[in-house]
Amino acid sequence: MTESKKPHPSEIGYVPESSDDPAAQTEPHHKSRPGRSHGGADLRQKLSHLEEELKKQQAIIKQVRQDRDDFQDKYLRNLAEMDNFRKRISKEKEEFQRFVLGEFLLGLLEIYDNFERAIRAHTADESPRSIIAGIQMIFKQLQELLRKYRVEELDPQEMPFDPNFHQALSKEERKDIVDPTVVEVYQKGFLYNEKLLRPALVRVAIPAAGNGPGGDEGDY
Repeated sequence: MTESKKPHPSEIGYVPESSDDPAAQTEPHHKSRPGRSHGGADLRQKLSHLEEELKKQQAIIKQVRQDRDDFQDKYLRNLAEMDNFRKRISKEKEEFQRFVLGEFLLGLLEIYDNFERAIRAHTADESPRSIIAGIQMIFKQLQELLRKYRVEELDPQEMPFDPNFHQALSKEERKDIVDPTVVEVYQKGFLYNEKLLRPALVRVAIPAAGNGPGGDEGDY
């Protein structure tokens, strides 16, 4: 018997033979690549993580901006308060100085009144002794007023010469001294709050040539 020849797939009328394997009939011709779905999940996870990080950074930036605005507001408020404080202190200082000066002038006016009374007493032909006593009383009153306001008298008679407090108007040489000494006070000096208000005008005795330290007169 002659064996029938199977048609070639390229020939007309070719019908592929059916397979008895049901799995082969249902299996698609192109299988999906393994790992593709797993890679997509990783990408979505990374994107989600980046979005969370972005939100965190945005929240930090927002907080930093808020802190900056708060700091700037506090700085401006403190600056305004400092300016107001400075103005208030300056005003209070001026008012205090006016008060102190006014109180001092009131005390000075009392001395003025007493001088006026002394002049009237002189014109009323009172005795010179009583007039001198009145003037001494007024002078004592003036000294008390100055001490009240921390003005101290500087009388350096027979004291060592100190250029920080004394101003020499004249000088003379003496053999009996070794250090410059004030021998006459032309005008007393004054201290205010323990600081020099006015130097004393004095005459200074200096060691004779060769008698002082080093043998020199020095500058006085």
